[in-house]
Amino acid sequence: PGLMVDELADRTFPTAAEAPCAATAAQLAQLPPAFRSVPAGERADVVEQANGELRAMVQELRSIVPQGAGQVTTGITEWLDDWDRYIADRQSYADGLRTDPTTRFTESAKANRQISRAIDSFAQVNRMQSCTTPGDVG
Repeated sequence: PGLMVDELADRTFPTAAEAPCAATAAQLAQLPPAFRSVPAGERADVVEQANGELRAMVQELRSIVPQGAGQVTTGITEWLDDWDRYIADRQSYADGLRTDPTTRFTESAKANRQISRAIDSFAQVNRMQSCTTPGDVG
């Protein structure tokens, strides 16, 4: 009984977040999966285009974070900071592909796991299914 770890009792943010996340997921679905783009330069282009969409999503999400809500605000802000780190990892991957076509995507760690696990866990616990990380880089 009670709330799970990271679950927000106030459903205002999760409810509001679903729309921009769903819109971004729909935009990303229109792009070819980066892992299917054979030439490394094309793969980098797709990742960078997706990164632009993800950055815009995070910016929009930051604009709807409840103000003055203590732990709620802190938890959401940490989650959005994780998104920033994840997008930076994706950008490093795209940059690497431009000089070395064998570059592999690597993520920053959080609590000894890939940062996408923390992002996805927060989204799932708060029933924001569209706010999970995309599986486009393989």
